[in-house]
Amino acid sequence: MLEAMLDDASASLSPLPQSLSRGLVAVATFGLLSFFCSISLFLYLTYRIISWKRSTPIAQGQTATPINQFLFLIYNLLFADIQQSMGFLLNISSLKNNGIIVGTSTCWAQGWFMSTGDLASSVFISAIACHTFLGVVKKYRLPQWAFHTVVAGCWVFVYGLATIGVAMHPHNFYTRASAWCWVSSQYQDERLWLHYFWVFVAMFGTVLIYACIFIYLHHQSRSSPPGQTSSDRHRAQPLMILYPLIYTICTIPLAAGRIAALAGTEISLEYFCVAGSMIACNGWLDVLLYASTRADIVFSEFPPGEETGLETFAFMGKGHSMGTTTTIEAGGLGSQVLRGNRGSGNMGGRCHTATDSTDNLYKMGDISVAKNVSVSVSMTRDGDLSVGQYPRGTEGSKDGSEDLGSDSGWDNVKSRRSESGKSGFSD
Repeated sequence: MLEAMLDDASASLSPLPQSLSRGLVAVATFGLLSFFCSISLFLYLTYRIISWKRSTPIAQGQTATPINQFLFLIYNLLFADIQQSMGFLLNISSLKNNGIIVGTSTCWAQGWFMSTGDLASSVFISAIACHTFLGVVKKYRLPQWAFHTVVAGCWVFVYGLATIGVAMHPHNFYTRASAWCWVSSQYQDERLWLHYFWVFVAMFGTVLIYACIFIYLHHQSRSSPPGQTSSDRHRAQPLMILYPLIYTICTIPLAAGRIAALAGTEISLEYFCVAGSMIACNGWLDVLLYASTRADIVFSEFPPGEETGLETFAFMGKGHSMGTTTTIEAGGLGSQVLRGNRGSGNMGGRCHTATDSTDNLYKMGDISVAKNVSVSVSMTRDGDLSVGQYPRGTEGSKDGSEDLGSDSGWDNVKSRRSESGKSGFSD
């Protein structure tokens, strides 16, 4: 009965043409890869979020520490990517049956996941762009209640549009749409206004927002005095291009093909297979992109703070706080300190004196890492320069620090450092 209501473009197709059969193999493969990557990171973040909640004690009368907003947006994007990849993964059923069978639960589920997954992915990529703009350019973060209201509103919007279509045409809304099941070709207006119009709005909005951020960072770099340009700003600039570039390259071929079909242009099955393979890559590319450029947030051992600005941009392995902070002190007590920081974990500085202990050791199992090393340069009574390090509690200095002006002083420190742990090291 359903087949009688459909035109040839929406009816079941069996057996599959050889070109479509080969093309769907690629689409399903990339869909499987995206599904595996997305659900793996999604489950990992779920475990992390639950463990953070359980391990963080809450004092009486206090509320729990809110989750980092950017991390929560990535979490929702992964859920959207899971739905999108599920839609492309269901092409395995068509390959197994050697046909796209309309009217089955598989066809309906594929159409639903295609609609909700594509739109939700676009919406949350745009939400991440807006959030980044507020954090980097405006230095502003939404209150938690407003942030969670926006996230909930995004999902209501996505599922609301999909539900409207099903409610309008409950029996034949999802049928074959060229190479897989989606909104029937009989409902071109619904395709446009319930889906692709909003996908294009999200796409161009995302590109525009990241362009504004990039221009802002470039202007800030050019206007900064020589030698004072932020390393965070330099690090973030190329990343501003990657986010919209990957999303646009993956999404626009299929979106453009559907719009061309709306205009009456006949699009080949081979084109849809190539475009479908590209958009099916969205999931695993999102995982790769955000896990590598925001690793300090995504793979944080402890609940990440609410930093949302440039300090959160870094390729994996960059910007971590492993290393040495060197303090050079000229003069006597109370002198100012010239500090050279390497790593993102040290925000802001303070004036050190000769009595301050700045040799802090962080234990990692049996490994002792020398985090901070203080070097003091002062004038002696004879007018000579003396160089010293001030680890507190040792003999041979005014306040229990050891004078390193002599060779024996340096040897003592080297010996003491080598004995601080079996695997002690510092760079």
